Amino acid sequence: MTRRLSLRVAALALALFTAAAVGQVFPSKPVRIIVPFPPGAVDLMARYLCEKFPQALGQPCLVENKPGAGAIIGIDFVAKAEPDGHTLLLAPNNLSILPSLYAKLPFDAMRDLAPIALVSRTPVMIGGHPAFPPRSFQEFLAYVRDHPGKVNFTSCGLASVQHLAGESLKVLAGLKMTHIPYKGCGPAEVDVLGGQVPVIISNAARFMPQIRAGKLRGYALTGAQRTDLAPGYPTIAELGFPGYEFDVWFGLLAPGRTPKEIIGRLNAEANRVIGLAEVKERLRSQFYEPIGGTPEKFAEVIRADIERYGKVVREAGIKPE
Repeated sequence: MTRRLSLRVAALALALFTAAAVGQVFPSKPVRIIVPFPPGAVDLMARYLCEKFPQALGQPCLVENKPGAGAIIGIDFVAKAEPDGHTLLLAPNNLSILPSLYAKLPFDAMRDLAPIALVSRTPVMIGGHPAFPPRSFQEFLAYVRDHPGKVNFTSCGLASVQHLAGESLKVLAGLKMTHIPYKGCGPAEVDVLGGQVPVIISNAARFMPQIRAGKLRGYALTGAQRTDLAPGYPTIAELGFPGYEFDVWFGLLAPGRTPKEIIGRLNAEANRVIGLAEVKERLRSQFYEPIGGTPEKFAEVIRADIERYGKVVREAGIKPE
């Protein structure tokens, strides 16, 4: 055996040993799931995962909130954490919007984070105050076209997915509306319920209780397909705008250089938990559709959304506050 061949064999053996060793030692301490928002609904999803992870991983799982700067602080914390699988991120699709808003982020969403699994999606709806004349999506389009520049709409915040959904609809449908930004879905909803703003694009989780109480009127879903979480409501795509798709997703990620063996184990465990009947029921009770899937599929979603959202941000001239 030549010296060069011997070195190659030794290198291969070392790589195989290292990969095996990584799999054997993980996890060696508690696993943390970082939520880049204050305590709230997203916490519940993280806690559902954390409750079940220890059964297979053999280590405690903790949820830690690191809010601030539109989720940048929490995302960056995980991006810079040790890539050993013990610090994870439960991120929404803000992750795919941020690169279009900020020329200089402290992290690269595709390079510094490793997708594990898409956990869930929650449907988004467009609707209005009951006193606002339109009673359907078609009537809404006609009304806004008949009153150009006179109809305001709001969402869950500047540059939120809901805001982008509205800006995209304006372009596709030829509508002239003005977005009124609020800091979150809650404050926006309060002013729509009070009649200060006639139209809102928000999550079905907030919409449906108000619709049932007669305080809001729903027009259509902004996602790719109908859902029994908001029964009876059509999608904007099926009403004449094929390809229109805006919903909210949440996914589990690790630091970018986390070994594939660890990503694979975390993916298997995440899919196991997401597939549990108990967890499915809990997620759906909060208006989240359980998803799951491979790291590669989740990476495709992030990459496609960065491109898609970026186009909307540029066309609408959206700038961060």
